Formats: sequence, structure tokens, C-alpha cells
Amino acid sequence: METRELKNGQIMTIREATKEDASNIVTYLNEVAGETDYLSFGKGEFSFSVEEEAEYIEEGAKNPGSIMLLSFIEDELASVSQLIGHTKKRELHTCELTISTRKKFWGLGIGTLIMEGLIKHAKKTERLKLVYLEAVSENKRAINLYKKFGFIEAGEIPALMQVEGRYLDVTMMYLVL
Repeated sequence: METRELKNGQIMTIREATKEDASNIVTYLNEVAGETDYLSFGKGEFSFSVEEEAEYIEEGAKNPGSIMLLSFIEDELASVSQLIGHTKKRELHTCELTISTRKKFWGLGIGTLIMEGLIKHAKKTERLKLVYLEAVSENKRAINLYKKFGFIEAGEIPALMQVEGRYLDVTMMYLVL
């Protein structure tokens, strides 16, 4: 467990997820997805049950290329982020990065602090050589955050997502460790 001070002086606690967090995570993801069009699912569309999420957390904990971090502000789940390490032999050196933050906590520096933790974990995981992610192309705030940490744009996939009849392009990015 780690504590970090945010831009507004609040203290954020960061720790790895456990299976006991599954219910809180499912609730969080279904809520936070309604706060932005930039996630791959909308409000109430997160498809895992609490039991499935608990199993997912346990399986991820067994993979050295994976980590799920939870960030709390005053006991409220403020952010869920993870590195999802691949399990196929030919892709063991890669992982996907995901990050989400409750809207009311945007602009406090949470993304930067979380990215520091995720990249630190990736670099100390000997087998990981490449981290990649997808970002909705119009989400300049996220893309700038990723660039700040050295991520490079690999290309754009047009109309990869559809939100309420509107098509969104997605930018693929990667970081060589």
C-alpha cells in the first residue's frame, strides 16, 4: 500500500486489488462508464458478475506481467487501473494498460501517479518488454498523459467504437521498456 498527495492536498491510497474488492470494482466500473464516452463499455454494461471479477483478480495475480491497482480517496474508489499481461508464449513479453478515474477526481494528478506505478511495475517485471494501450483519438487529455510517459502513437483505427450513433476513432499507442 502506498499513499500519495494529490494536487488539491487530498491523500490517495494506492494498493493492489484482491478478490474481496470484486463487488466494489464491478459497481465502480458500471458507474464510471456512464461518466465518459471514452471507455469500451457504457453505464451498466460491464459484463462481469462479482464472482467472475473475483476470479479475474485471482487469475491476474498469478501472472507476473499483470497487476490491478485501486486508488482510494477518503475510502471511495477513485481509480481502477491495470496491466494485463499476455499468457500466450509468443506474447509473454507484452501487456495492455488500462486506466479509469471517477470524473469528480479528474484533474488532480491521479493519472500521472497511477502511470508511475504501472510503469514501475512493468519495468521491474523482467519478461515485459512492451506495454500498449488504446485511447479514443479525441481524448487528448489521456493521449497527452501517455505521451508524457514516452508512449508512441502506432496508428489510428477509424470508427472502432460507436457511442450513441457516433463513431469514435481509436489511437493505438505503445511503450518499449
